[in-house]
Amino acid sequence: MKLGDYLQILKNSITRLSPLYLKKNPVMLLTEISFVITIIYTFCMKEITSFNLSIALLIFATVWFGTFADSYAEHQAKLTASSLLSVTSNLSVRKITPEGSEVYVPPDAISVGDIILVKENEIIPLDGIIVEGAAAIDESLVTGESLPVIKDVNDEVISGSKVVSDWIKVKVTKTLKESYVYRIAEMIEKTKRPKGESEKQLDALIYGITFLLSLVVFSLGVTIRLLGYSLSLPILLGFYVCLLPTTISALEEAISISGLTRLWKIKVISKSGKAIEAAGDVDVVLLDKTGTITLGRREPVKIIPLNSYTEEDVAKALFLSSIQDDTQEGKAILRYLQSKNYIPSEIDKAIMSSYEEFSAKTRRSGIYYKGLRLPGKEIYKEMRIIRKSDFYGAYLNEKMPIFKGAPDVMRTIFHAPPDFDEKLEEIAKEGGTPLAVAVGDEIIGLLELKDILKEGVKEQIRALKSMGIEPYMVTGDHPITAQIIASEVGIEKVISQAKPEDKYKKVIEEQEKGKTIAMVGDGTNDAPALARANVGLAMYTGTEVAKEAANMIDLESDPSKIIDVIKLGKQLLITRGSLATFSIANDVSKYFVVLPALLSFLSVARILNILHLPLRVAVISALIYNAIIIPILIPLAIIGISFKPKSPRRIYLENVLIYGLGGVVLPFIIIKLIGVLLVIL
Repeated sequence: MKLGDYLQILKNSITRLSPLYLKKNPVMLLTEISFVITIIYTFCMKEITSFNLSIALLIFATVWFGTFADSYAEHQAKLTASSLLSVTSNLSVRKITPEGSEVYVPPDAISVGDIILVKENEIIPLDGIIVEGAAAIDESLVTGESLPVIKDVNDEVISGSKVVSDWIKVKVTKTLKESYVYRIAEMIEKTKRPKGESEKQLDALIYGITFLLSLVVFSLGVTIRLLGYSLSLPILLGFYVCLLPTTISALEEAISISGLTRLWKIKVISKSGKAIEAAGDVDVVLLDKTGTITLGRREPVKIIPLNSYTEEDVAKALFLSSIQDDTQEGKAILRYLQSKNYIPSEIDKAIMSSYEEFSAKTRRSGIYYKGLRLPGKEIYKEMRIIRKSDFYGAYLNEKMPIFKGAPDVMRTIFHAPPDFDEKLEEIAKEGGTPLAVAVGDEIIGLLELKDILKEGVKEQIRALKSMGIEPYMVTGDHPITAQIIASEVGIEKVISQAKPEDKYKKVIEEQEKGKTIAMVGDGTNDAPALARANVGLAMYTGTEVAKEAANMIDLESDPSKIIDVIKLGKQLLITRGSLATFSIANDVSKYFVVLPALLSFLSVARILNILHLPLRVAVISALIYNAIIIPILIPLAIIGISFKPKSPRRIYLENVLIYGLGGVVLPFIIIKLIGVLLVIL
């Protein structure tokens, strides 16, 4: 942050000292009232001493450090949105006029339909479609994709992306305020932060403690007076402020805002602060197999020849049937065959052959090739072995079909060997997907494809389970295939051959058991389940209906991000719980530091005064500690307590030992050191 940012934070923290702002934080409001009463008493009673003024100043510092923590966290959140806007709003855009000349204008002067020129190392200022040129484009700022992507004519480009090579002319499809960057910034700024259940419970605890302490201090002051001992009001108010849970009250808002900011940093937008808190309470998570557990793309793993054909025969046919296949799967097959050195000599003829593209209806693709020879096989010149079906009628004695496709479709067109079903079952048991390969009129082999597991997914699943979260794998795959993949990553519960309504039913079923559910979706048919789930994460590339139904949106459209969201939710709850434990433990210690000094006229109290500090030194030392602990803990509240997946029991024990026991011991040590320094000075 720059100097101007810190000045803005300082300004905001001062304006938030207004009682109208502090009324939403009763503890800090009571602290401010204590400051005002101390000042009034000091001047009206003409007891303008350095001691009374010091108490007033330290009480004021406690309030101000609290408003500073709020302002700092909120300013960081706003910087996330403004940094996105500054990417494009400050640019000078090179607009192409109807005459073909270039003029420089600001982005908000560009209209839909205008043509702009973007050169190497320049930021694309507005969303649009390439109408001329081609370039490598870095979209990492907005999509998180680290590698540049090649964009050509008719490809869409996103504002905020960077051209890293060449140049492009773009026809603008959205104005500046409709652009991707502006929409994202607007979503961040409009994020609502209603309090979640755990925050409300903490507030109830804080208010209860505050009420009891107010009664105790008031009763103590009256009792001391009735016993005939003198006790100045500033000392009593200083004691009161020391006991109030000011630390957690000052940091609570900062903790919650920073939780949302950390979420934005992984490019997930939460529509409500409740959503990230719910993520920390998740009991069950429904994980789509594709994209979350697996990469979502099938890769070849094994060639299985049938009848008397060899692996080389099948590989050759596969290569030729895929040479014109631009699909991801087709490219994967060619990469696999090249790695195995299965490269046929007939590539040139195959490229020139007529090609039938894959479609959802036919579920096959391939070429019609004339004069193919497989090693040792005379299949072809006259194609006498091809049966005269309608499918081949037009190509008889002309071109040879070389196809790959879904086994159930391929067997209705081509002759399947006797062991065809047996081989298919073997592949299914291994968790693979078979692809049948045919030449002429017969199926000559199979290719086994497998959806590759995402890197680190086993560790992620293990981490979820260690936190007491039950993962379900949801997939449309056959039960056998689904179970094999699930067992590979350590998931016991599987919903196979799943339809969108199955997700919704599962969410309701688990919620009726009192569990908190998280799930991912991107389609319109996922919307009911996304809306019903406690944490619904929609993909930015999904439908508008899905994004509207969900309470979180992932800008990178990575389904596995749900695991990171859950971890951040856990971190938020642990940070809030740990600092609350530390704050209350601090208050207990300060009680036993100041009270014995306050009641030093009693012999029992003198025995309990283990720090042996005089009353005035004890009060000032405790107030100094009470004030400075807030800014010291601001970085921890902002960054969050380091979180590693562990069992809830272990987290609880560590929390008690570190922040509970530490919160009790630390004040005694620091207050004693401050007291010694005050006495010396």
